[in-house]
Amino acid sequence: MYCIPRLILGEDIMKKMTWLYTILCVSVVCAGCGGSVNTNKKVDEKTESAETSIAQEAGSFPEKYEKTSDSGKVTFNCKLEIPENMKAQSIEAVTVEGLYQYDREKAWTIFGEGKEVIEEQNIPADGGRTQSDYYVFPDEEALSIEAGVSYGSTNSRYYSNIGATSSDNMAAFEGQGVTFKTGEECLEEVKKTIEELGYHVEDFDFKFYPLNHQVMKNLEEEYVKEELLLEEKRKETWSQDDDAYFIYAYQENEGVPIFHEMMSIARQMAYDTPDNAPILVIYSTRGIEQLSISGVYNLKNTEELLPLKSFEEIGAVVEEKFENVLNDANYEVTRAKFYERVSLNEEQRYIAEPIWYFEVIENDISKSVMLVNANTGKEIFLP
Repeated sequence: MYCIPRLILGEDIMKKMTWLYTILCVSVVCAGCGGSVNTNKKVDEKTESAETSIAQEAGSFPEKYEKTSDSGKVTFNCKLEIPENMKAQSIEAVTVEGLYQYDREKAWTIFGEGKEVIEEQNIPADGGRTQSDYYVFPDEEALSIEAGVSYGSTNSRYYSNIGATSSDNMAAFEGQGVTFKTGEECLEEVKKTIEELGYHVEDFDFKFYPLNHQVMKNLEEEYVKEELLLEEKRKETWSQDDDAYFIYAYQENEGVPIFHEMMSIARQMAYDTPDNAPILVIYSTRGIEQLSISGVYNLKNTEELLPLKSFEEIGAVVEEKFENVLNDANYEVTRAKFYERVSLNEEQRYIAEPIWYFEVIENDISKSVMLVNANTGKEIFLP
C-alpha cells in the first residue's frame, strides 16, 4: 500500500459497412450475364465480396444496444465501447507476468535527488513484496517508491484537500480553461517523465482537462462551509500560478483497456472514472504537483483464442439479474464497455479475463456497476 494516498475522492467504434448495395450489384450483374468466362469471373468476385461482407457483419458487435425487457423493468440504452474493428467471435488470451518494473533509481533522481530528507522509511523486499522506500522533504513534499511511484509537491495537498481530481467535481471545471499552456503541451512534458521512469507511453490512453484556480478556490470555500475541510487547512491565496491540468491514463493491451486490480477491491471502487486510472498527474505552471502510477502490468498475449459470447447473450445475463430483483424499481443500462480485467486469484497470482463493464441507473437516481465475463457469460461478483 502506498504511503501517499492515490487520488480517489468521492470511446467510438467504426460504423459497420453495409452489404445490401453489394448484393444488389451482384443481382444486376447476374441478370445481364452473357455466359462469357470473363463476365462469370466478375460475378464470382462480386458474390465473394458480398459473402465476405455478410461474414464481417455476423462477426461484429452491434454499435448500439437498445432493448426493453418484457416487463419494462430493465432497459438498455448504450453504445458499445470497444476497440475499433474488434470482432465478436474470439480474443487472444492474456497472461500477466506481474507488475511492470519501472526504473526506481530514476524515480529518485527525478523527484528526490538533491533535496533534504527529514523523514525516511525503508521496508526491504520480502515474500514477493517489492521494496518500499518512503521519503518526506521539507514543507510536506513527499515521495514513495515501491510497486509503483507516488510524488506530491509542497502544493500537492491543496489540490487534494478540495478534490481537484475527483470525478464528483468534474462538472465544476467544464467551460473553465487555463492559459499558461495547452493541455497537449503539458501532456508531452508528463509523457517525457513517464518514459524516463521506464514506462512505455504507447501502452496508455491519455486524457486531460484543465483545473482553473478560481474554480478550485470556490470548491475550497464550499468544503470549508460544509465542514469537509478545516479552516486552518485552507490555501492562503489562489492565483493563476495554481492553474493546472489533470492528466490521467488507463493502460491498454492492443487497444483493450485494462481493468486493474484496485478496481476489483470493492464495488464502489469499480467505476470507470478519471480518478480511478492507474496514472494520475496534476501538472501546474510549476510543473508536476502530483504523480501516481500504480497497477501497471507486464502483459503478454498467447496463441490461445477465447471464444466470446454474443452481446445479446451477455445482455441477457444483465437483464435476468435486475428482473429478479424483488422491488418496483426500473433499471437502465447506460454504459457497456469491453475490458481486460486483471485480478489476483485464490493463490494470489495475477490472472486476466475479458469482461463487459456495465453501468446501471436505478430509478434515474443511483448508479451501480455490474461485470460479466465475456467468455463464460458469468457475472463477476465484487465485495
